[in-house]
Formats: sequence, C-alpha cells, structure tokens
Amino acid sequence: MSKIKEAYKIGILGYVLVMIFSTAAPIIFNNENLQAMILFPLILILAYWTKMNGKELGLEFGKLRDYIWAILYPLSICSVIILIALVTGNIDGIQYTSETSGMVVYLFVYTLILAFATEEGFFRGWLFGILERGKLNPKLILIFTGVAFASWHLPLFLVNPMFTWSMLPIYIIGGIVGGVTFGLLRYISGSIIVSSFSHALWNTVVYILFGFASGIGILGIEATDIFSPESGLLGLTFGIVFMAVLWYWTSKKVGFNHPTH
Repeated sequence: MSKIKEAYKIGILGYVLVMIFSTAAPIIFNNENLQAMILFPLILILAYWTKMNGKELGLEFGKLRDYIWAILYPLSICSVIILIALVTGNIDGIQYTSETSGMVVYLFVYTLILAFATEEGFFRGWLFGILERGKLNPKLILIFTGVAFASWHLPLFLVNPMFTWSMLPIYIIGGIVGGVTFGLLRYISGSIIVSSFSHALWNTVVYILFGFASGIGILGIEATDIFSPESGLLGLTFGIVFMAVLWYWTSKKVGFNHPTH
C-alpha cells in the first residue's frame, strides 16, 4: 500500500509541475508551441529523478498487432464519419492540391517526433510508467493518465483563438477517450512508439481532412460540431465505441493483471 501511495504522490507531483510550466510558458512568451515543447526537458528531469529505465518509459517497439490497432483507431473513426458526411451531403468540394501530399508526410513525421518527445513521452511514458512501478490497478492508470492528458489541453483555450468555449465539453471528454485509447495502446504493447504512431496518424488524418479546432479541412465540412473527429458529436460517439472495443479486447487477450511487461 505504501508503494502505491508513493507512486500516486510522485505521479501527481510530476503532473502538477507539468501543468504549471505548460500553462505558464506559452502565456509568458506568447507562444503556444511551448506548451508541448516544455514537456521534453521536464520528462528528462523527472526520469532522472525517479531513475526510470527505458522499459519503464515505454521505449520499446511493440508488435505488428499493436500497430494494426494503432492504425485502426484514427482510420476507422474517420472513415465512418466521412461516409456519413458523404451520404448526408456535408462534403463540400474536396480542396486537394499538389502541396497536400507533402503536407501529409511532413505533418505525420513532425507529429510523430513531437508526440514521442512530449505528450506521449510524459503521459504514456513517464506518468504511465511511474504508476505501473507502484503496481497500481492498470484500469486506474488508464483512467488517471487519460484525465491528465485531457486536462493538459485546457490552456489551449486561453492562447488559441481558433477554439471556442462551446467546443470545450466535447473536446475535453473526447480528450479523455483519446487519452485512454492511447493508454490502452501503450498498455498492450508496452511501447510509447506505438501510441506515438497512432497519435501522429490521428493528428495528420483529422487535421488535414477535417481541420483543426474551428478550422475547415480539405473535405470542406463546415459542421465541425457534428463531424469533427476531435470536437464533434460523431467523433466523440465513435471514439467511445472504439475505446470500448479495444478495452474489451484487452481484457480478453491481455488481461488487466499488473505487471504485464
């Protein structure tokens, strides 16, 4: 029990430090990119302080099966939403240019590196790992890190004018669902490379096709409050469905018995 309490204390302390620096840095320097960038040195400091090894941080490649789930997460949700948008006449002229392909590759590679070194490195890496070290119930780890991941995105609403407060409830709930799903990918694979791959693919497909925040993507879908995979009702609905399916599969094929890796 004392080991569990210690893991909670260290995990919460690390999370509080991240929230303080991630919130303050972009506001002080008027640069929203610092919200994520500041995570990298904090991860290094926390990993050194807690003497975490590579395996605990999720520095493994995972199996082919894990990457299939990682690919299915964004592609299955986006495919269903696109089909519904197409049937209901909400796709208004696809704006595909010669530069789009290069943008897709650039965004994926950039996000893969950035996610690995920042968001995934902290939430599914250090925070997930320190809670696993304390032998917490894996289900609690998934929920705790999912909520932490979603709440970390709150400062975006203070510095990015593309976000509107009406988007907040679905965006935060969707963030928890996404955080738990990425956590499940990390749990079944033991790898933040797998979760980073899925995270990068999600950002690339969603932001290119559907747009970011209140922006419009190349599909020309204007009803983002309905169709956006990240801040729309359909995105939240199908995100919950996918999370439930992966949670069920994990319980049957992997089990929630700690530790598994």
